[in-house]
Amino acid sequence: MLSQNLKPERKPQHRKSNKPVRKRHLVNLAVVLLCLPALGGQRPAFRQNSDRDISPEESRVQYKTFSSEILAREIPYGLYLPPSYEENDQDYPVVFFLHGANENEKRWSTRGRTDLMLDQMIADGEIGEFIVAIPFGENSFYTNSVSGERWEDMVTEEFMPMIEADHRALGTRAGRAISGVSMGGYGALKLAMKNPGLFGSVSAHSAMLLDDLESTMIRPDLRQLYLALFDEIFGVSESMASWNANNPLGIAREVALDGMKIYFDCGTEDQYGFFTGAEQLHDILDSRSIDHEFYLYPGRHGWDYAREHTAASLKFHWDAFNGD
Repeated sequence: MLSQNLKPERKPQHRKSNKPVRKRHLVNLAVVLLCLPALGGQRPAFRQNSDRDISPEESRVQYKTFSSEILAREIPYGLYLPPSYEENDQDYPVVFFLHGANENEKRWSTRGRTDLMLDQMIADGEIGEFIVAIPFGENSFYTNSVSGERWEDMVTEEFMPMIEADHRALGTRAGRAISGVSMGGYGALKLAMKNPGLFGSVSAHSAMLLDDLESTMIRPDLRQLYLALFDEIFGVSESMASWNANNPLGIAREVALDGMKIYFDCGTEDQYGFFTGAEQLHDILDSRSIDHEFYLYPGRHGWDYAREHTAASLKFHWDAFNGD
């Protein structure tokens, strides 16, 4: 029941029951777009809620670039290596983390402060060690766009193999995970579900999940905003084919996800209404008897919310690495 979902302290539930979950109305894209101001000439995107950049003095995250042949440019990325990485020769699991819109590879640390959180959890014995790699994804939704920019392929065909080849990674499905926030949560769920043989686990906070986009009515004065956000990537003014092929909700209805560990959460006050899509994803997985962890917690959209629940997804991935 939804009333259970609203309790942050409740135990994780692996959803296999067919119990009814109260429905909210489908989020109207026009309402979403009203909340999406254009920033500095960029495509409008999901602004993180009133967060400030912070540069932790103790951060060990390395910031590098690699040359992408697919995108024909240098791609920045962040790399977190475990505290004991230089002290042994063991191989480590890897979490690939995808940032949100109008963000970059540094936000995992500067806004999420996840590196410091991870170091502390390791020091406290709550979890073990793993590598985290964060590619820059522009505002691409980690998608091969209709305009020809292959951001999805950059991640799966170049970035991931490069990280695993250049560092002591396990390089196995069980030792490979993907996570993300907002646009990155969308990307993580999409890439995991489109490539179930690559990832043993996936997590998402406040994922951009919208289902019935085709039937949503857009006011004329919002037409340009709509096109700026989705048309360049998905070509939605001409066809819904790319949108549908890349929508985690649609993919979840069709793809075999046996053995994949799945976690996602969202704030009940998410100003873009993404809790509706999260509930829909839960219902889809539930109807197919696919184990997953799904939570609704009090909170809005952004890193203020995500930081409250990142420890849970880090622990989730560590447990998945260990077969729990």
